[in-house]
Amino acid sequence: MSEVILHLRSAVLLRDGAGLTDGQLLEDFISRRDEAALAALIVRHGPMVWGVCYRTLRNYHDAEDAFQATFLVLVHKAASIVPREMVANWLYGVARQTALKARATAAKRKGRERQVKQMPELAAVEPDLWRDLQTLLDEELSRLPDKYRVVVVLCDLDGKTRTEVAGQLGLPEGTVASRLARARAILAKRLARHGLAVSGGTLAAVLSQKVASAGVPPSVVSSTIKAATLVAAGQAAATGAMSVKVAALTEGVLKTMLLTKLTAMKALAGMLTAIALILGLYAYYGFAQPPAGQAVKAQAPTPDPQKTDQDDHQKAPSESDKERIQGTWVTVGGESGGKPTAKENRRPQWWHFEDDKLTIYSIDLRFSKPEKTEYTYALATNKSPKVIEMTGGRRLEGPRTKPPDGFMAIYKIEADSLTMAVGKEGLPTQFKTKEGDGVLTTVLKREGAPKKQE
Repeated sequence: MSEVILHLRSAVLLRDGAGLTDGQLLEDFISRRDEAALAALIVRHGPMVWGVCYRTLRNYHDAEDAFQATFLVLVHKAASIVPREMVANWLYGVARQTALKARATAAKRKGRERQVKQMPELAAVEPDLWRDLQTLLDEELSRLPDKYRVVVVLCDLDGKTRTEVAGQLGLPEGTVASRLARARAILAKRLARHGLAVSGGTLAAVLSQKVASAGVPPSVVSSTIKAATLVAAGQAAATGAMSVKVAALTEGVLKTMLLTKLTAMKALAGMLTAIALILGLYAYYGFAQPPAGQAVKAQAPTPDPQKTDQDDHQKAPSESDKERIQGTWVTVGGESGGKPTAKENRRPQWWHFEDDKLTIYSIDLRFSKPEKTEYTYALATNKSPKVIEMTGGRRLEGPRTKPPDGFMAIYKIEADSLTMAVGKEGLPTQFKTKEGDGVLTTVLKREGAPKKQE
């Protein structure tokens, strides 16, 4: 009686999966090594796997080997499929990988490969659209995100209705319909890049027609079910249920999957190590997060060029001004009396800051030699606007006239721009000038050190 019940159950599963989803069938096989559930998955997804293998290989016997190897890989790796409902999507990827490996092996055989009989369903003259589509379909389909690829695989390659797919995936039918439409549109757009103009609807029609007319040969399904159930029971080695080529192909795909997994794990380990190192450095140098309940100091916003000069000064990082001002700056503009300084009235100058010394090179056309004056300077960054004070002026080159002993100016540094303002009647309070205020503003840009003769 037990044998009769098992036989009847197997017959029902082979016919329609007994209404079970892909995930339920896969779980039955994983948890109980249910051979009927495995056979139902082979029957259910056989046409899709066969289509992938034959489109890639164009050879009946090579496609048969790849088909069988795909489901033998399923026997070995079933437990790794997560989520379980994505078994069709997983099978598609493995079928393509297996077929590509088989094609590479066949290419190595070159002239030694035997002549084989082609599939009668596909041996007839094919429409140009299908012939062109075959070479690109799997390449572009394999690049789709999983949620889109699985509905194309089930609806267009497995030939199932949206209602059936919704039941297998445990999704609302509307969700399946929208994902399918989106997936077809993406595929059509990508195929158009290869010069194949086809709409999503036309693509679906061509695929459905070919799936209906090119089913997997029953003998291939039968031999695959036999080999898969024997491998699942650990008897394949004793019975010789699969050929040497299929065994080698299966082993090759499993090794590739293992190497891919190890590579991914190695990359993940490297990434985690890098993160741990960064966190360790942060902790070591005092950048760790503050204790619970302690407020985190907000990052200073980027200065707004439309705000007042005074605001700009207040937001400048005072502790870095001494470092930022080092180097050579050249005058590029200025303002006096509310008007820009005319170019012909602007005196070319270079300001060179080094440590606490400021050397000003200037050219005055009244003299034959340039002037070179040296000061000691200090920054008062606690004032607003900030102040620079020059003292101990002495002439190093140029006319023997005595330079000013010193002067004070307000300043601001913005990127590679240095702006200073001096007044005749005390220190200015802003960089904007107006008529009669006696304020002179000078704008300098960072530049390399000038040549002495200049």
